[in-house]
Amino acid sequence: MHATTESQRETHRILERQVVCRARVALVLLLVAAPAAANHDKTDVVTTDDGATYVGEIKSVADATLNLKTDPAGLLGIAWRHVTGLTSKYQYRIELSGGVRRFGTLGPPRKPGYLRIVGPSETVEVDLVDVYKIVPLEQSFWKGLDGSIDFGLSYTQANDYLQYNLSGDAGYRSRRGFASVSGQSLLNTQEDAPTTSQHYLKLLLAQLLGRNWGTFELGQLESNPAQGYDGRLILGGGAAYYWIENSREMLNLDAGVVYNGEIVTGSSEKDHSAEALLGMSYKHFKRGAHSPSVQLSLLTFTTISGGSRFRAAFSFNVSWKVIGDFTFSVQLNERYDTDPPGTDSNKNDLSLVTSVGYTF
Repeated sequence: MHATTESQRETHRILERQVVCRARVALVLLLVAAPAAANHDKTDVVTTDDGATYVGEIKSVADATLNLKTDPAGLLGIAWRHVTGLTSKYQYRIELSGGVRRFGTLGPPRKPGYLRIVGPSETVEVDLVDVYKIVPLEQSFWKGLDGSIDFGLSYTQANDYLQYNLSGDAGYRSRRGFASVSGQSLLNTQEDAPTTSQHYLKLLLAQLLGRNWGTFELGQLESNPAQGYDGRLILGGGAAYYWIENSREMLNLDAGVVYNGEIVTGSSEKDHSAEALLGMSYKHFKRGAHSPSVQLSLLTFTTISGGSRFRAAFSFNVSWKVIGDFTFSVQLNERYDTDPPGTDSNKNDLSLVTSVGYTF
């Protein structure tokens, strides 16, 4: 730890403002910078393994579910494993296992269980099992967003205990990469006990360079006084390897280098260091109307600019769709630090929260 000069504090504040500003700009762009969508009539054809045929507008394929808008039944959610064929005259972005992306219309397949992609220069057929996402190209930027908003609240009168959780994320994927903004705020209050809280805001940009490889840039602001810091700024980037990408699950591995600047709780001191980042992220898509989706992530940070400090951030989330786009979620978060800043700071910080959310 080093005494912070006024110049260092001002530099840190400037960096924090830049990250917050960029995160806000990215979120605004994700949410409002949308061109008008072209008309898409309900002439797409979907067949399923029970012999049924549905006619409507293919809205998307995501999280192992085909979303089809029809006139008589409204929006239908069809489990992807039951789909045997798709036909549409409109242009789509089709994302396949291993990070492969193709663009084109959907022609009649030669046999059930395959998708015929008619592109500008070639026509290919792929197994439906290898398809994990389909997005109409003519849709607006707004409709191309994936995201969620979650809120949880619990109260116990006996000891005046209150806990709330507010979180959200928004992401957009293009031909060459994706951008996402996410954040979470937790607050716990209890009679005759100190109030605890933790917050974070994260901006992630990623570029796809090959079939399974890509790069990423990361900016994150955090606050967790229980672990000794009122503010933490993380800036950096690295390489990502997309090991698994299909209609059932996704798994990617990350490695990079980041800058870590911390404002110590109850002190004028500021710590700063360079850290090696290693991490993984896993997602298992829901397989039926009542089956859950599962997300798991682990990030580790090891100091490389002196000392032997090690940090780890683990998150596990299980989510069920309740009605329509509303969900119920259970999330477990664990933060570990071998040498937290400040005095009497906790090495571990475990939180378990439940929430009700809306996905879009």
